[in-house]
Amino acid sequence: MKNDSLHKKFRSVDLFYLGLITSLLSACSDPGIKDLEEYVAEIKAIENPQVDPIPESRHIPSFYYEVQNQRDPFIPLIDIDIRQPEIPGGLGENKSDENPCPSRPDANRVRVGLEEMPLDALQMVGTMTKQGTLWALVASTSDGTLYEVKQNDYMGENYGQIINISEDQIDILELLPDGNGCWTQEVTTLRLATQ
Repeated sequence: MKNDSLHKKFRSVDLFYLGLITSLLSACSDPGIKDLEEYVAEIKAIENPQVDPIPESRHIPSFYYEVQNQRDPFIPLIDIDIRQPEIPGGLGENKSDENPCPSRPDANRVRVGLEEMPLDALQMVGTMTKQGTLWALVASTSDGTLYEVKQNDYMGENYGQIINISEDQIDILELLPDGNGCWTQEVTTLRLATQ
């Protein structure tokens, strides 16, 4: 009898929890999604825009690059290599012993600063004296950067070396290739800019 009452007590607790779970599940299944259903119906009612058909592609014939009949695209048209083959005595290929080539630029010297700019992109804007040495002030015409140079400094793309500085000009000795394996020397003058 005692077992019977205990069994009824547990059964009533089980029924209570079963009722609670059922009520919670029925609350979750409440169909309160009417606004969502209306939105989906609106979207489905919108008519799709008209899309033009994809244009028909035309046939482009293949091109086969045959190397034996064409020039190699990776070889430059103009020889830009500044290093010349070493020839005893410093002579060019077509030069005789009576007419030696002038000195060539030093291919091992690293070119920096003003040597990366052409001379027409630079202008002399003044001079100054530091510890008894006359320095020239040179400005870049592109961005206005100011540089200080002295005699024997290098500037310009053609291996130019400053040979003289005066109050109103800079004389630069440039080395230019002559096309026959030699180099010609040319003096270029950079004058003081007038305002």
